[in-house]
Formats: sequence, structure tokens, C-alpha cells
Amino acid sequence: MPIRRILSRMSITLSVSAILASVTAAQAQSDNEKLRSMAQLYGVATYALGANEQCDLLDQGEYRGLVVLRDALTPDLSRATTSEVFTSLNHAPTGTKDWAKGCLARRAHETEWRRIDSAQLIAHALQAAPTVMTSDPGKCSTGNMGEKLPRSDWTIVAAMAARHHANSERAAFDGLKKMFAGLIDADCARAQSSSLLQAGFDALWLAEDNALANGGDKGPGSSLAGRYQSVVAAKAMGPWRLRRGGFNGSFPRDGINAFRLVGRGDTTTAFLHLASIGAFSGPRGELLFRPNGGWTVRLGGNAPAVALSISDGTSIPLIKFSGSGTEGLGSARFELPKALIAALVGKADATIVHIKWQDGDGKWTPFFGLGRKPDPQKFTLGELREAIAWATVPRPE
Repeated sequence: MPIRRILSRMSITLSVSAILASVTAAQAQSDNEKLRSMAQLYGVATYALGANEQCDLLDQGEYRGLVVLRDALTPDLSRATTSEVFTSLNHAPTGTKDWAKGCLARRAHETEWRRIDSAQLIAHALQAAPTVMTSDPGKCSTGNMGEKLPRSDWTIVAAMAARHHANSERAAFDGLKKMFAGLIDADCARAQSSSLLQAGFDALWLAEDNALANGGDKGPGSSLAGRYQSVVAAKAMGPWRLRRGGFNGSFPRDGINAFRLVGRGDTTTAFLHLASIGAFSGPRGELLFRPNGGWTVRLGGNAPAVALSISDGTSIPLIKFSGSGTEGLGSARFELPKALIAALVGKADATIVHIKWQDGDGKWTPFFGLGRKPDPQKFTLGELREAIAWATVPRPE
């Protein structure tokens, strides 16, 4: 039977043992069997990613693992099938639909939960895979951002991942780990980098960052502990599970940074970097957002005033709650008044917001984004609303 017809009839694999059997058979059999196992992995990964948009199911390492696996499988699967068949292999829409009303009760929805459990096993095996590579994982980068971790760090990652899978699941975990190690070895031999390494990197980054968030030094003890500067996420937001967006390594990200937090409530769950051009030339900091509408500007540098410039021509001043020092070497905090928060609620999603500050001479200057040649910082209300909605999806009981 042609592979396209085989793939078009496939459903989502429900059991981790079936996934492992498919993968093991594919290693010794034909290209058609290899494509079949790839399609099974792709289906499980995309289903979980779709479900995760509706329910807080995946943490940072799990999410990144499924994303990079999906992206790694896409070229071969798309080349081997028609566009119609390839589209049918993507079960993200099914996951989104199944979980559309929020988190499902495990007892009443065993099938859906088995798919999530399988996806998490796959992601954990991918995180742990570098420890069984034949080559040195420390000489291979994550691709994007060029991050590298020594083998000692990967040993820590593997131990964290293995804790999730004991007894009956351990054989499947070890089998998948070995298979993924072979894929990473091949990537590293060819290009000295592999995006599949991003899964373990993000799992370790999450663990080290949350150790900082808890105010102690009892993290895993990896090289990331002293390298990652997570001022906002660790100190202002507290422990978190998942950050929205693509892989960013240990570097800050421009635009709205949204986080799914371990603790829920009306606390900061998204922020925007605010920068000034030149060292010590002006204040810099963050605009922090809370789910119920609170906006706080926290600055390193003491600006006399801060205001929002709205694309409809209005300017909204923030109230200054504290400030000391100079514009470049002080500190300050501003809040958006509750009455003005209510006024923003009625504005369209396309409404653009800029943030500006006033110096001692009364001159207004925009805050800028990140980068060598940044533009003035801006966002739309629609982008903010989407970020907050994503960050506050329900969580399983």
C-alpha cells in the first residue's frame, strides 16, 4: 500500500508502548515504516500543543520539546505526502477542539489524557537524550542563539526528566531517549548544532530560574545558574511554568513577554522591556501587566513623569508612586490609574500604545525596545489581551 494512503488512515497513537514499538520497528525496517513512526510522533506532539492552548498542560521543557520535534519532523513528512495528507497528520486542531472548554477531568476523559501523557513522555525522553549521545553534546549548540551546555549539565537534565517515568514507563523512556540521541548526533555531525537540544536547555533554564524565584540557591547547580539574568521573571513574577513564544536561550526577548505562573491571582503575568538609548542616558525597566488590568512601570532611573501615547491621539499619564536618584542611576515606580484602565477596555484591539518619559527639562522621549538599533517600544491592545488570555488559561485540578 502506498505510504500516502497508509498515513492518511492513521489516527493518534494512544499508548507509549505503541509509540516505542513503532519507533523500534522503524529503525530496522523500510522507509515507509520510518515515515509511519514519524507520523505517530508528529500526531501526538501536535495534539498536545493544540490542547495546551486551552489548558495549562505543558511546562517550558515539555512545550519546547514538542515544538522542536514537530518542526524537525515536518520537512520529511511534508515531502513524503500530499499537502492534504500532511494537513491531516497535524492533530493540533483536534487537541484544541477536545480541550476547547478548558481542562478535562482525567477520569471522564482517559483517551485525551493518555495522549497528553504520551506527549510528555516523548518530550522528557528528548530532554534526556544528550546524555547518551556518542559525540560530546557540549560541542554542539542549540542552533538558535548558539547556546551550548557541558555534558555535566545534560546529566542534570536527564535526572530531572527520568523522575517523571519509573517502573512500566522506564523502558519506553529509555528507548525513545536512545533514538533521539541518534538524531541529535546526526545533526551535530552535520552542522555542529541541533534544535532538538532546545528541549533540555529550556527544562534546565526553567528549573534554575524558579530556584531564583524562590529566593534561594538550591537550584540544580548547572552552568545556567550563574549565566542567566532573569530579573523580571524570577524576582517580580515568581515561579512560572511556561513562557509564550519561540526559543530565546538565556537572552531577553523584545515585545510582550507572557508567562504562565505556578501561582494564580492578580499578579504580574506579562511585561514589556523599556530601554533608553545609550548607557546611563535615561531610565530603563519594565512595564508590568496584571490579569485584571493593572499596569505598573518599574524603572532603574528616576523619571519625573511617564505617560502612554495612544494611536487615537490621546495621552494617558501614569501616577508616580516613588522615585529617587537621577534619570540614569535612580529608581521609580508608576501606576496606571484604575479609572484609565477602564477607559482602555473599550478601545479596539488595533489600538497602538507607545510609552514615553519626561526629563527634568520637560522634554518627552519614547522608551525603546531591545537590540542594537531599536525602534520606539510599542504594542497593540490586541497583543496584550491575547497574551493575558494565554497566560491565564485554566489549569487541571
